[in-house]
Amino acid sequence: MVKKISELEIKSIISSEINNSMGFMGGALSESRKKSLEYYMGEKLGTEVDGRSQVVSTDVSDTIETILPNLLRVFTSSDQVVRCEPVKAEDVELADQVTNYINYIFNKDNNGFSVLYTWFKDALLEKNGIVKVYWDDAEKVEQETYENLSDYEYDLLMLESDIEVISEESFPDEYALTRLEQLKQEAALSGQVIEDTATPMLHNCIIKRTRSSGKVKIENIPPEEFLIQRSAKTIEDASFVAQRVLKTRSDLIEMGYDEDIVNNLPTSNNILYNDESLVRNSTIDESPTDDSPDDSTAEIEIFECYVKVDMDGDGVAELRKIICAGTGNVILENMPCDFIPFCSLTPIPMPHRFYGRSVSELVEDVQLVKSTVMRQLLDNMYLTNNNRVAIMDGMVNLDDLLTSRPGGVVRTKQPPSQVMMPMQNQTISQQAFPLLEYLDTVRESRTGVTRYNQGMDADALNKTATGVNALMSQSQMRMELIARVFAETGVKDLFKRIFELTCKYQDKERVVELNNQFIPVKPTEWRNRYNISITVGLGTGSSEQQIGMLNNILERQLQAFQLQGGQEYPMVSLKNIYNSLAKIIENAGLKNVENYFVNPDQGKSMVQPKQPPAPTPIEKIEFARIASEEKRKLASLELELKAIKGSNAKMLLENEIKMKELELKYNAQIDSAQIKAEADLNKMLVAESTKDFRDAQQSQQNLQKQIESLNGQPGTSKAPTGSEPIKQG
Repeated sequence: MVKKISELEIKSIISSEINNSMGFMGGALSESRKKSLEYYMGEKLGTEVDGRSQVVSTDVSDTIETILPNLLRVFTSSDQVVRCEPVKAEDVELADQVTNYINYIFNKDNNGFSVLYTWFKDALLEKNGIVKVYWDDAEKVEQETYENLSDYEYDLLMLESDIEVISEESFPDEYALTRLEQLKQEAALSGQVIEDTATPMLHNCIIKRTRSSGKVKIENIPPEEFLIQRSAKTIEDASFVAQRVLKTRSDLIEMGYDEDIVNNLPTSNNILYNDESLVRNSTIDESPTDDSPDDSTAEIEIFECYVKVDMDGDGVAELRKIICAGTGNVILENMPCDFIPFCSLTPIPMPHRFYGRSVSELVEDVQLVKSTVMRQLLDNMYLTNNNRVAIMDGMVNLDDLLTSRPGGVVRTKQPPSQVMMPMQNQTISQQAFPLLEYLDTVRESRTGVTRYNQGMDADALNKTATGVNALMSQSQMRMELIARVFAETGVKDLFKRIFELTCKYQDKERVVELNNQFIPVKPTEWRNRYNISITVGLGTGSSEQQIGMLNNILERQLQAFQLQGGQEYPMVSLKNIYNSLAKIIENAGLKNVENYFVNPDQGKSMVQPKQPPAPTPIEKIEFARIASEEKRKLASLELELKAIKGSNAKMLLENEIKMKELELKYNAQIDSAQIKAEADLNKMLVAESTKDFRDAQQSQQNLQKQIESLNGQPGTSKAPTGSEPIKQG
């Protein structure tokens, strides 16, 4: 017997999953991310002593801010973050349009650079970066105010279907009435009469306009808002994923939830008091509050859960979207869904685990030790510069001694050498500076961020070129690995989601500017036709290397093309050369290859065909002879045709007379079929003769064209009869 799950059981499942999920408040993960944020912000270590140095090293911040620009340059050096690969050969041309449109959605509709910046920084700092991608078809309500509208303008406004009138006020148009009265008086002077019309009115109104335009929307999710099943390895295989957000009562009512249920929901500020958000907002010593005199703006904790549960009791768990207030106490929405709308990436993935390691974790202990060493070094320098003194009690004025200032006087009762003696302090700079250098080396080896790619080493010019290049190559490999991990995990998943959402929900044609052209696109036609692959640029250095290699290839292509005598084949074509030039332009960071080189496929259609050369004098004589011969043949043919037409006409007349005689003689009882057949035969002969005549006319027209060409007019040359064809050019 099929047993459906009850609402009470759903609440219990949701509550249990939320409390046991990774990322919930108070867990080890939350504490680790809080610690990383504190190190990045340069917060105090908690071991500070009054009167002693409290300096904090900024290794975590320096490392992340060095890696981040390199990663962003890799992905944003061109307008195409992804490339769409066609499944079939006939889809190659349309694949370019799909690629351009998907990148347009990411860069233009959603500010792709800002999304990548926040996403990558969250991953480098807090283990995993999270984005949410979904189809947003929410209606946008705007209030508009109009004043002094005429009757015509008001009627046009009321014809719009997406508006709702909130208030309206009408009053007479005094100016129009005055003008109408003047016209009546002028008409009366000329003996004319203007009939009375409706009083012109002016209108003031306030309307509410509802706009609905569905589009793909991408949002960065703070790590503390994201929850996932503890045993999950990826988002796709997780049985529970959720987002924890704060929504006002007004927001929930606008989303369509029952007003009575929303007004009875308890308010919550647990997210505001979350340790991670406190550190991020630098309000750790303050207590935020969400108290508001307006109950409509009171914030309620909402969990948007994506859970796999057997709702219908068939033994198979289905993916459901369940929105609840609090930890599952009140369910506001429960509906099936196709996929989980979250994408994640991490710089250092851990096998068989969802959460990887952050770059911050690699540097936190280095920052702690460097801060400790720097504090002790500074304290030692303070003591060295302000050395301690041993004195004989009662023989030195302590106020004078403790007031250290240039030119100060210390009063003593005995000679200073007898009552005062400086105490020796051992300096630690000789041990401290090599230790700091060693710690920098450890950080460089862990992260790949060296002083050379930071541009801070003044002695880099004194290093050997080989050594510097080796260090740069190693650091570049570390950063390229992070870029590749980002591309093949989160970024690829994100663009697949964009492609799927666009194909599924955008059923209306949209005109967008792609490659400096306004092109209509309809993504519903793209379903199941394309595979998505990620193309990752390799930064400025690698781009320069590719340009160098392409220049070498182009040089070889030009050499082969010259050896071919400028012909298209067999080794190199103009299209091959154009492709090399296009890739050089692309790697140089320039757009629109057509601004620099013309595609050979388009260039062929732009070239005008060459006109045939004018005939030589010998050719003109030969053409004249041919024309004369054709003229003679045509005249002979016309005479034969006239004779045939005369004979056939006479035969037709005799047959008609004969038929009439037979019909009269035998009272139309004779079988006239035979006679009719003979007449049809004669008609057919005439038709054949007519066809011959038409052919002769066509031949005459062709001949006339040839004669005109002899007089300098454009025409087509014809080879003489019985001779070899005359080759032009």
